[in-house]
Amino acid sequence: MTGFLTELRQTIRKLRGDRTGVGAVEFALVAPVLIVLYMGSLEVSIAMSVNKKLSRAASTVADLVTQDESINKPFLESMLNVAESVMTPFQSDGLKLKITGIEINGAGVGKVTWSWQEDGTKPYAINSTQTLPQDLAIPNTFLVRTEIAFDHDLMLFMSGLKGVDFRTIHMTKTYHLRQRIGDSVVCEKC
Repeated sequence: MTGFLTELRQTIRKLRGDRTGVGAVEFALVAPVLIVLYMGSLEVSIAMSVNKKLSRAASTVADLVTQDESINKPFLESMLNVAESVMTPFQSDGLKLKITGIEINGAGVGKVTWSWQEDGTKPYAINSTQTLPQDLAIPNTFLVRTEIAFDHDLMLFMSGLKGVDFRTIHMTKTYHLRQRIGDSVVCEKC
């Protein structure tokens, strides 16, 4: 019995002093944290790219609309294709677009002269008052406002996580521009 205890003590001393598997154990503990950090940073960078593209789409649409004195519904309908093209390579099927002509009266109050959205309806009633940023509410001027909304679905989100429903980021951008030619932008049959 004493020989067995002696052998057991020697084996325990050998195992206690053995450090050959420490690196593998440390890696097994740290690797999941590093993978989650990497995937999270990838998701954040993709979302930032989508947000930047969305801003560029809003400004491009506003820029194109303000280049003419007169536009029409088919022209506005083509702006959805422009916005989707700017959003490439990101999937932009659920893109929502509103374009509004706002006339600012002598008191600095913005009133809708025409409005259009991607489903062909008018998002704002004619002559409805619109709240504008203070520095843009210059009396007796005209603005074109482009509003664009997009739901970005996270690609790498852990779908097996129970009780977490954060798989979509709702993004919106609003852009105001003044007309380039004339006193306003008129929309025929809007």
